[in-house]
Amino acid sequence: MKNWLLIIVVYAASVGPLWAADVLLIESYHKEYGWDKSYIRGLENTLGDDVTLHTFEMDTKRLPKTDYDSQADKAFAMYQQVAPDVVVLGDDNALGYMLPRLQNEDIDIVFLGINANPRRLMAKYSGKARVTGVLERPLFARSMREIGQMLGKDKLIVKIMFDAGTTATIATDHIGKQYQSLKNKLGIDATIENHETFDAWKASVNSSDGYDIIVVGLYQIIRDSNGNVVDPDKVLAWTNQHSAIPLFGFWDFSVGKGQTAGGVVLFGESQGVQAGEYVNRILAGEEASSISVIYGKQGRAIYSGAEFTRWRLNAPNGWRNID
Repeated sequence: MKNWLLIIVVYAASVGPLWAADVLLIESYHKEYGWDKSYIRGLENTLGDDVTLHTFEMDTKRLPKTDYDSQADKAFAMYQQVAPDVVVLGDDNALGYMLPRLQNEDIDIVFLGINANPRRLMAKYSGKARVTGVLERPLFARSMREIGQMLGKDKLIVKIMFDAGTTATIATDHIGKQYQSLKNKLGIDATIENHETFDAWKASVNSSDGYDIIVVGLYQIIRDSNGNVVDPDKVLAWTNQHSAIPLFGFWDFSVGKGQTAGGVVLFGESQGVQAGEYVNRILAGEEASSISVIYGKQGRAIYSGAEFTRWRLNAPNGWRNID
């Protein structure tokens, strides 16, 4: 009987916590944002029933940058109040603002949705905290290759549009480096843009003669003439209505009827699942610092049947209609 009890205890420790656990998720953005909704769903579906997920929204898609530090201070105060077993940091701003505050805490940290190379931050703020996580990279090369083949273009001429937020700036830098090393191999001619204002965004969409497609990256921090953030749905809807050429996307939340037509896209849910798996391993006894930082699982090719019909496009084999 004693042997059986020992086996049960060892097994339970290998698959999850034997006690109720608290996990604090600090979001860079806000819960209504499509990416956050998606990865939170992945986290919640992966964490055990005995895990309570607490959340704090830094709201950096909507608040001015001057407020980021005070938001991070509030997040740290919540960390002290909750005293979680594990902290999850969602996206670049949460990692950049929270790791300096958490570095000397005896805590395991799992990040997700990180576009920047986290090694510098992890080396600079290498205190007691133990850190691992999941990286996010727009699937530029695969997207351009498959779209070029679909359109039958020997040389695809593409405009890639992002806002000017932290994640967008990091993403365009990464894409720009990939483009310079792969442009001849991929057979593309790309213009990569960051825009701060809706007026500038509109002007670019309206001056796309000579391009085959527009790829809409991130568009959640586009501001009006008064400096207020424009509703992202409005930005995407306007772009869909006024573009004279097909739109494609890098993220799943941008694809659909009245949005972009499709793309090889990243899914927040898969990042949440992978981060959740890491949290479960930590709660079962592993330390975050012993778990390797990984790239997120490769994206999926999806399309809107309505938008493909509108642009008279034929979906490649393996692309999934989400309408």
